[in-house]
Amino acid sequence: MSARGLAALPAGALADRWSRRKILIGYSLLGSVLFGSVAIAGWVDHLTLPHLIVVGLLNGAGYSLFMPAETGALRQIVAPEDISTALAAAHGRQNLANLAGAPLGGLLYSIGRVIPVAADAISYLLMTVLLSTIRHPLPAAKPDGEKHERMLTAIRSGLTWLFRQPSLRTIAVVATVLNFAASGTILVLILSMQQRGVPASVIGLLETGMGIGGLTGAIAAPKLLAKFSTGRITVVAGWMVAVAFSSTAWSTHPGVLIALPAVAVFLLPALNSGLFGYQMLITPDNLQGRAQSAVMFLATSTTPLAPFLGGLFLQTLGARGALLVFGGLLVIGAVLLTISRSIRSIPLLADVPAV
Repeated sequence: MSARGLAALPAGALADRWSRRKILIGYSLLGSVLFGSVAIAGWVDHLTLPHLIVVGLLNGAGYSLFMPAETGALRQIVAPEDISTALAAAHGRQNLANLAGAPLGGLLYSIGRVIPVAADAISYLLMTVLLSTIRHPLPAAKPDGEKHERMLTAIRSGLTWLFRQPSLRTIAVVATVLNFAASGTILVLILSMQQRGVPASVIGLLETGMGIGGLTGAIAAPKLLAKFSTGRITVVAGWMVAVAFSSTAWSTHPGVLIALPAVAVFLLPALNSGLFGYQMLITPDNLQGRAQSAVMFLATSTTPLAPFLGGLFLQTLGARGALLVFGGLLVIGAVLLTISRSIRSIPLLADVPAV
């Protein structure tokens, strides 16, 4: 498991204990220093593998602390009725960054090999400046007079609260299955296309298509969440992901294999915005960090296995067999969402009372 995954649970407990404002600004400063050190080391030709490993570990651990703090801060700043729109905008920003990142990185690398890393360091510095302009104090979530729990006790109390909520428990379990199976599907698609001699430029369109699908989905998400209940969107999105990804097993045409994943991810911004918005609204402020980090930990816990098992399935079962195995897991996830009364009953976010 990555440093980000290993640090998730204690980071969530700390995010509920420390000032969210300081965490957000501190991480952005850390990123600027870390990636700035890589750029400088590369510029003077003294960049080493241990240096890169330390930077990766520290950045991953810092991001694990940043994410739950960001969730708690968003809950403090954004009005409950605007949370879904804010989350959808964040998804759109991420998809746009993914689309622009690769070509921009290639362009900057053509200018100089350390230029992309230096640009990343500058972006973190810019993020620090922007975060500093937030006027809301974003204090720690700990109520006045409450003593801090021991770290293990705090982590356990967060997990216990999460698993006592039927809807959040189902979300955590299904997210674990879907993330693993979707990652495995994409890996098998890329490897199988390489085996068939599909040009790298065409294979690259797979990620581009998914980025476009996610971006258009993020644009549509606010309207979808305002018109349809989060429960209904979740069930439909689960089946769309399962059917679209599973269908890749029955075609070898590059155009079809590029289009189906793009269709699969179209509703994901609405699904993620709805479910995370619902989680934020029903979670007490002093548990926001732990709830977010627990879901993140569970959802990413099996993802590192996807490359190994994807390669193993591809070698032993062939591309179609591997895709059907992962597709079967996606169908199981969709079925779990469909039969869960707690998921189906999630209303419009505008109708969810904030805790």
